[in-house]
Amino acid sequence: MTKHIPSFDFTKKLEDSLGFSLTKLEESYSGYNARKPHRHKYYEVLYFNGSGGVHEIDFKSYPIKSNSIHFISPQQVHLLQRKNNVTGTVISFKEDFFLDPTSAIKFTDQISFLNNPHSSPILQLKKKEQVKEIQALLGKIEKEYFSEHTDKHPALASWLKLFLIQSKRLYLPESQTGTGRTSQSEITRNFKKLIDKQYRKIKSVSEYAQLLNITAGHLNDTIHKDLGKTAGELIHDRIILEAKRLLYHSENSIKEIATELNYEDPSYFGRFFKTHSGSTPDQFRKAIREKYQ
Repeated sequence: MTKHIPSFDFTKKLEDSLGFSLTKLEESYSGYNARKPHRHKYYEVLYFNGSGGVHEIDFKSYPIKSNSIHFISPQQVHLLQRKNNVTGTVISFKEDFFLDPTSAIKFTDQISFLNNPHSSPILQLKKKEQVKEIQALLGKIEKEYFSEHTDKHPALASWLKLFLIQSKRLYLPESQTGTGRTSQSEITRNFKKLIDKQYRKIKSVSEYAQLLNITAGHLNDTIHKDLGKTAGELIHDRIILEAKRLLYHSENSIKEIATELNYEDPSYFGRFFKTHSGSTPDQFRKAIREKYQ
């Protein structure tokens, strides 16, 4: 029997036509066990009022801290182990909740903590005015959500956009602290999107550069300037993330996983995985299953 990470569609209470839900953190996740690894087919935003516990996202652990916002994108694997006294708010929404699908995709692409395994999905609010701004926006969203107003959908979509825009503004200085980096260039954004689509087939920086109509040197320089990493490191990070997901949730052999990721030689894949993760595929599979079972 194949083991898999549960993938939940919209299980929370909501109007089917809306594609949006707002619940209290302490009342959420009644339909499934959030303490086990799972993933969603929609976005989820968690605002924590207090500290206590751990939130694991794509096998990285983040402590739950007061006045922090955690962003979960579709298909990210996560589990939530919060202390019972930690309260907060959970917003869930489908991408097509934004009324124009084309503009929605463009909008979410501009927010670095969404659909991006290379960026931290955590925003920590450090100033009282920041907390007030975010809580005020959450209050507007909650009030509208539980109202019976006409044009409720476009109003909610607008408030949610404002919330994400304000989060983006607060996130950028946080992510740039000590780096001097500005917002990411179009080349970096397009490169990350290409990796997400092509990482199984394309492994070399030069092939990605060719698709972007630039030289490999220019691509590497741009990525290093924007992110402090090489272009190759971004490619490797995405492959390792997918390998970890497959090792945990499938019963496929290492050879089958190597083939799925387009490695003809399983031994080479094993060495690649160990070099970039610190353990062999078998060691990772055993350790992660012992941790979560």
